[in-house]
Amino acid sequence: MLRIKEFFEKAKTSYSVPDIALDSKLIFILESPHKEELKAGVPLAGLSGRSMAKALFLQEDILPMGKYLKQLMQDEKQTFYGIVNVCPFPLQQSAYPETEFIQKYKNELEIAETIRKSTANQFRDENKALFNELLINDFQDRLIRTMEDDSIIVPCGKFAEKYVNQLAIRDKLNIIKGVPHPSYNSWSRERYRDVIQIVRDQEIKRTS
Repeated sequence: MLRIKEFFEKAKTSYSVPDIALDSKLIFILESPHKEELKAGVPLAGLSGRSMAKALFLQEDILPMGKYLKQLMQDEKQTFYGIVNVCPFPLQQSAYPETEFIQKYKNELEIAETIRKSTANQFRDENKALFNELLINDFQDRLIRTMEDDSIIVPCGKFAEKYVNQLAIRDKLNIIKGVPHPSYNSWSRERYRDVIQIVRDQEIKRTS
């Protein structure tokens, strides 16, 4: 048995990126942070975040989504949106800045990467099963703490969708389905135009 619990707690303590969800009415669910997010201390701080913000607000010159929401909060302005990662720390080894940490938890990081790439909901391997269980429980705890009863949940991409579907509270959630991950400018593609418009329309519906 690998040191899955130890790795999970250590990674969460040392490399977590806090969720952004303060009185949010619409919460985007993403996979996990990467280098840009660790550096900025907010989710969606890189190219994917910029792609999302540009498509959502129809502005070319705008900060990445996480940085934009953080700026609004610092200016004490109310924001309709929030961001919660399924995993609060990176699932990819390449995101970690500390060589010592990578070497110490090399096998555990391989499990995390496998979980990230897998489409399975359950795992026979006990290490994968344990990591998956820890991931689901931690995700649900953080989501419950940040959402309101009437919050809209928007899983972005297949990974986020998979874990939202595994939540014990899933049937109580108001979910917009079919939203892609915002990488590679996917939010601006014609095939997703209608579902992205549905996401855009929520703020108008809730605040008008």
